[in-house]
Amino acid sequence: MREYPGHAIAAVGAVVVVDGNIILVKRGYPPAKDRWSIPGGVIEAGEKVFDAARRELYEETGITANPLGIILIVNDVVRDVQSNVRYHYLILDVLFDSRNIKGIPRAGGDAVDVAWIPLEEALKRNDVSRTTKQLINELIKGRYYLLQVEEMEFIST
Repeated sequence: MREYPGHAIAAVGAVVVVDGNIILVKRGYPPAKDRWSIPGGVIEAGEKVFDAARRELYEETGITANPLGIILIVNDVVRDVQSNVRYHYLILDVLFDSRNIKGIPRAGGDAVDVAWIPLEEALKRNDVSRTTKQLINELIKGRYYLLQVEEMEFIST
């Protein structure tokens, strides 16, 4: 029997758009196995949000860029047929500056492929994840603002 999480998992998505094309990775593992989605993954304990987004972008695509801010927060809940929560991610989608991209795209981490895909084409495809399509819709409509992150860290006594 599968063990389900008892809480939401904090994650980041890395959003890089150049000339109307978005970099997407094809996932090798659930929850979006065999689907194209933005690079991303879990924020490691003690890791800063933008550092996590930079790391995931590099691990899954081989490219680097500078983060500009959070453009979308997704509370993604996936349930099984009995309505049990299979996955629950709180995803902070981080937009990167397209003017300073470095590196040549290559798949890595849990990504089995990487590609630049036109935004409009990605919306029409059946193999693009629903959360990525939601993000792309917001990008096309221009309905986003850059949110900054207030990173707080202290030593508990």
